[in-house]
Amino acid sequence: MLSREQILDRATTLAKVEPLGDISMVGLARELGVTPTLIHYYIGSRDDLISGVANRYFKERISRLQPLTGDWQEDLRREATQSFKMWGEYGGVLRYMMSHNRFRLFQQVSEGETDYGVLYLDRLAGIFRKGGFTPKQAAIGYHLLSQYVMSSAYAEVSRQLPAFHEHYIRGQIESRPAEQLPGAHYFAEAFSTLDSATSFPEGLRLLIESFESWLGTKPRSGRGQAKAQ
Repeated sequence: MLSREQILDRATTLAKVEPLGDISMVGLARELGVTPTLIHYYIGSRDDLISGVANRYFKERISRLQPLTGDWQEDLRREATQSFKMWGEYGGVLRYMMSHNRFRLFQQVSEGETDYGVLYLDRLAGIFRKGGFTPKQAAIGYHLLSQYVMSSAYAEVSRQLPAFHEHYIRGQIESRPAEQLPGAHYFAEAFSTLDSATSFPEGLRLLIESFESWLGTKPRSGRGQAKAQ
C-alpha cells in the first residue's frame, strides 16, 4: 500500500538533511521499495514533489506560530527566531531555497489543498501593516528580514560561522605579526569564537531597530541591547 502522503512524509524526512533539489523520484522509489512510475502516479511532476515538501515545511512553520502580542517589534523578533530554528531543522529545504526562487512563497497545490507558504507571507506582512508601516516599507522590511534569517540559518547549517573554525582562524591571525595586522589581532578572539547564539539575536535587534526609524521614533530600551564598547 502506498499513498501520496507516505511519499511526501519520506521526502520531507530526507529533506531535513539532504538538499531538496537532490531528492529524485528514482531515489524515493528505492527508499520505498516501489517503481519510479508509482511515485510519479501519486506525486505527479518533480515540481509537485518539491512544492509538496516545501508546503509541508510551511505547514509545520504555521503550526508553531505563537499568538501575536500586538507589539510589532516583539512579534517580528519571535517570528524570526522561530523561523531561524526551523530552517536549522530543515537544512535540505533551506539549501534549495537559497539557490531557487520557485516555491519560496507560493506552492503548487491542488483544489481543496492549503498553500501554507502564502499564509505565512500574510502573517508577516500583517505584522508590518499593524505596526503602522507603509506598503513599501512593509515590503522592504519583510524582504530584508527574510533574507537575514535565511542567510543566518544557512551559515549555521553550512558551518560557515567563525566559531566552527576557531583554531584555524586564530592560528592564521596569530602566525602573523600584530604590527602588520593590528585590526585582525584586535578582534581575533571575539571574531574566532563568534557563533549564531551571539550573532543572530544581535543582528536581528539591529535590523528591527532600523525598521523603527521609519516610524520616526527612538529605539526602545530594555530589548537586550548590547552595551556600547
